[in-house]
Order: sequence, then C-alpha cells, then structure tokens
Amino acid sequence: MAFRFPLQALLRYRESYERRERLRLQIVTRELAMARQQLEEANRGRKKALDDAAKRLRAGILGAELRFDQARDQVYCRLIAACERQIQKLQVLRQSQLEAFQGAQQQRKIVENLRERQFTAYRLEQERRGQQQVDEIFLIRRRGEDSR
Repeated sequence: MAFRFPLQALLRYRESYERRERLRLQIVTRELAMARQQLEEANRGRKKALDDAAKRLRAGILGAELRFDQARDQVYCRLIAACERQIQKLQVLRQSQLEAFQGAQQQRKIVENLRERQFTAYRLEQERRGQQQVDEIFLIRRRGEDSR
C-alpha cells in the first residue's frame, strides 16, 4: 500500500500561498530598487544642474536664467522628496510583505514536517511488517524442517 498523506491538499495550498507571497515580496523589492534608482538619478541630475548653474553664474548670466535655474532646482527638490517618500512607503510595505512571506513559509514547513513524520512512521511500519513476514516465513520453514 502506497503512502497517502491525508493533508496533501493543505500542503499544496500552503506551498501555493508561500509562492504567491514570495512573488509579492519580489515585486515590492523590485519597486523599491527602482525607486532608489530614481532617487539616485534625481540627485545626480540636481548636482549636474547646480554645477552647470554655478559655472554660468561665474561667467555672468541674466536674471531670467538665474530664476530658471532656481525653478529647476525646486523641481529637482520636489522630485527628490517624492522619491524619498516613495522609498519610505515601499520599505514599510516590503517589511510587512517579508513578514507575510515568512509566516507563509513557516506554515508550509509545519505541514511539511507533519507529512515527513507521518511518512517516517509509515516507512517504519512497512519495514516492521516486512520483517514480520520474513520472520513468519523463517518459522514456517523451520517447522517444516522439524517435522521431517
């Protein structure tokens, strides 16, 4: 008789749920990496714009150009602040998703350990029965030899 785990459907569900939570964690992690990259790009763009504005200021520029440079810097500052807020939100979301994934993983491992214990008990029972059959065959043959 083959081993049948009565909670196999639950184990499949737990594995599926863990996979889904892992995928969600990967998505949030990817979004967080993209947000960090956007922040780095915004910081690099602002630094370059400030360096360019400083060079032009030394060379002499019009007031309108100075106001344009200030407005551009304000836009960069707002973009950087928005990226930082997005990163903070994504870090919180990633932490909660990590906890959800770890919980799903733990639940799957509990059912998997139960299955493993039941399989070990089944295997031991099968071995015991096999040994019992071997012993019975030995005793039957021995009795047959004794009766001769």
